Amino acid sequence: MMYCVPSRIIIREYRALFVIVCGHAALLLAMGLFRHWGNMSNLNDLGFFDQAVWGTLHGQWFLDTNNVYGRPINWLCCHFNVFLLLFVPLYALRPAAEWFAVVQALALSLAAWPIFLLARRVHGSGRTALLWACIYLFNPFLLNAAAWDFHPVTIAVPFIATALLAVEKNDFRLLFACCVLLLLIQEQCGITVAGFGALWGLKHRDWKKGLLLTGTGLLHTILVLGFIMPALSPSGAHSMIDPGSRGSRYGWMGGSLFEILSTGILHPVRMVTTVVSMDGAISYYVLLALPLAGLFIAAPVWLLPSVADFAANTLSSVSMPRELISYHSVTLVPILTVAAMYGARRMAPQAAHVFSIPLSQLVLLLTLGLGYLSAPLPLPGAMNFWRPSQWIQLPDPTFKQLRTVVDNGASLSVQANVGAHFSQRREVYRYPYKAGETDSIVLWLASPTLGSDPRNGHGIGSLAHHLQMKPAAYLASVECLLQNPAYGVVLWNEPWLVASRGPQVVNADRLIRGRLEALRRSWQISSTEYEAALQTCRNI
Repeated sequence: MMYCVPSRIIIREYRALFVIVCGHAALLLAMGLFRHWGNMSNLNDLGFFDQAVWGTLHGQWFLDTNNVYGRPINWLCCHFNVFLLLFVPLYALRPAAEWFAVVQALALSLAAWPIFLLARRVHGSGRTALLWACIYLFNPFLLNAAAWDFHPVTIAVPFIATALLAVEKNDFRLLFACCVLLLLIQEQCGITVAGFGALWGLKHRDWKKGLLLTGTGLLHTILVLGFIMPALSPSGAHSMIDPGSRGSRYGWMGGSLFEILSTGILHPVRMVTTVVSMDGAISYYVLLALPLAGLFIAAPVWLLPSVADFAANTLSSVSMPRELISYHSVTLVPILTVAAMYGARRMAPQAAHVFSIPLSQLVLLLTLGLGYLSAPLPLPGAMNFWRPSQWIQLPDPTFKQLRTVVDNGASLSVQANVGAHFSQRREVYRYPYKAGETDSIVLWLASPTLGSDPRNGHGIGSLAHHLQMKPAAYLASVECLLQNPAYGVVLWNEPWLVASRGPQVVNADRLIRGRLEALRRSWQISSTEYEAALQTCRNI
């Protein structure tokens, strides 16, 4: 679509976009840093990537010790995140997990730029393009994804958005470059690339290039999921596919990529019936559609690159990927936004007879309303899902003291929600795992969240979720640690506790037990529940 706009108006639109993107990035960065500094990040997420990059820098490629196998493994057998190598130079400058928060915030916010450029081409209006950039930026799935620890799928978002722009611009070189980068980010991205190949072929009737991309994506999927990841895995299978794995999500379809494909081909009706009946499936579809008024249905061809992540979320036997507060759907946001953009253009003539405002404005109002209500922020009436004990946080000055007590070469069992502060070492495990074998144990006797309601004993965001164990069992384990003759308290700086092998250096048992009792009352753990947990701990 060709149009002519005065340069001063274009400059004004670009300035407006720049301000919006900068403000958005600052918000997401604050969310990421405050989460980490407030001890809401976790060894099981941020700690994985921190140790993998640190280990690579120190000669142990993609090091991961905090796993179900109880020994060092290559993280690529869990997720094919080869792009983590790009963080190695940053760690060479300064080894800090905060790099991940910075990159995640920039990736999610900067993706608004190709969305804006694409919308200008589709609608021929810079003002309308700004609306669609905001629709993308304030999608509730994107805001909630940014409130988690860092996850590699967030890095895919700007490349997906740019690839969509490349398809619209008929720029195959740009599309191919984006697809190559996507293949380095995660294992399912091969299917995403295959979807872009199909989109290119349908959009431009250029099946030679389209099939090249599709073939490349499918070949990547077969090699990575069928051969590379199983070869790296101690169990010989991807942990989420292996039916015997504790973390299996897709084992119900088969124990390998080829068994899953066979199930889908030979039993499609059973697959569809099972998927629709899964916990949270229907509400997931509704929540994906609501912010965009379901307009993406009017442009189905643009949904092709979403097949991989949509399938991964809907086929999961665990409902968490289908929840609004999850990060798993963040890669769908740019695709659904662009498809809705085309759908709005197609439906505009009919909508003009029904609505008094343009569809773009209607979608923006829906997105802002739902984004506000589900925002992971302390706003009046907002869900504020994570409920941090204090939203604005700064780095804890106690860390300097802790690092002087805990040797860098020491093996460590560390409380889950503070583990990402101590994951730059060759052996780190989530407490209480290997607590009787490691050189030191680091605990933070406090709650990072106000959501310590005992009725929410297992859900995401609960105290148990942050501790990765029941609160009663956690407190009982600390009491057992104080009674363990193999370990002595070497630091008690309330609420920080460090115990190491050898004699006790700090005589603080009375103070620590007083802290445990205060937490037991605060966390509403009954005496009966605590005594039962204590008896279980002593019997181990």
